[in-house]
Amino acid sequence: MGRDIGFIGTGVITSALVTGFCSGGDLEHRIYLSPRNALRAAQLADKFPNVTVAGSNQEVLDRSEWVVLAVVPKCAEEIIRPLSFRQDHRVINLMSDRKLAEIARWIGKTRTLVHMVPLPFASRRIGPIAICPNNRDVAELFAPLGEIVGVDDMREIQVLAAITGLMSTYYTFLWEVVKWGEREGLSRKESTDYTTAFFEALSFQARHYQEGDLGCLAGEMTPGGLNEMAVRTIEEQGGFELWVRALDPVLARLRK
Repeated sequence: MGRDIGFIGTGVITSALVTGFCSGGDLEHRIYLSPRNALRAAQLADKFPNVTVAGSNQEVLDRSEWVVLAVVPKCAEEIIRPLSFRQDHRVINLMSDRKLAEIARWIGKTRTLVHMVPLPFASRRIGPIAICPNNRDVAELFAPLGEIVGVDDMREIQVLAAITGLMSTYYTFLWEVVKWGEREGLSRKESTDYTTAFFEALSFQARHYQEGDLGCLAGEMTPGGLNEMAVRTIEEQGGFELWVRALDPVLARLRK
C-alpha cells in the first residue's frame, strides 16, 4: 500500500532514499520534498511522477504521514522547531548529531520517532539501514531499500553509525590501489575494473563465509605466500590499527 512520505531537507541521502523508493518503476508511494534545495528537488520531481516539490516545509508535513528529517544538523533547530507536527506523524531522524530526546522537545508527541542511519547505496536498494528503536512499521517501509539492522539501544546504533565513517576512507584506499596499478603499467580502466571487481568479490566471500568468523577467513593464507607478505608489511607499520583508531573519535563525537 502506498504511503505519503515527506522529506525535510533534500540532500544526498534524501536523493538516495527517494531514488530507492522509486526504483524499478515502483511508484506506489506519494513523496513530498521540501523546497530548500530547489535544484535537487526539481530533478527528483522531473524524474519520478510520484514526487512533488512542496511550497514549504510545513506543506510537506501537512501532506505526509511519514516525515523524514534530513537537514544539516547545525541548522536543525531553526528549521524544525517552528513546524507544526501532528500526533499521528511517523518521524524518522537522519541527523547523526541530534538525539531523539532533543528532537522530541522540538516537535512534540508523535506516533513514531525513530533514528535511522541510511547510506547512499539505498538508491540501488543495497546495503544496511540501521534503525533505533527497532520499529516494525519503519522496518517494513524501508526494507525494499536495503537490509534493516534494528537495535533498541542508542549506544549500539552509534557504533554502527561510526563504522559508516570509514566509507570515504575505503574509497580512498581503492583509489590509491588503482593509481598504483597505473604507475605499474595498467590503464586507468584496467586497474579500476580489476580492483573494484576484486574487492567486491572479497566482500561477497566475507559475507557468505560459512566456516567460522572473519578471523578464520583472514588467517587463510599460504605460509610465505603473497598474502602473508602483504599482511605482515601492513601489520609492521600499524596499518590495520590506524583504521580502527579512526573509529574512536567518530564514536566519541556521536556520543557527545
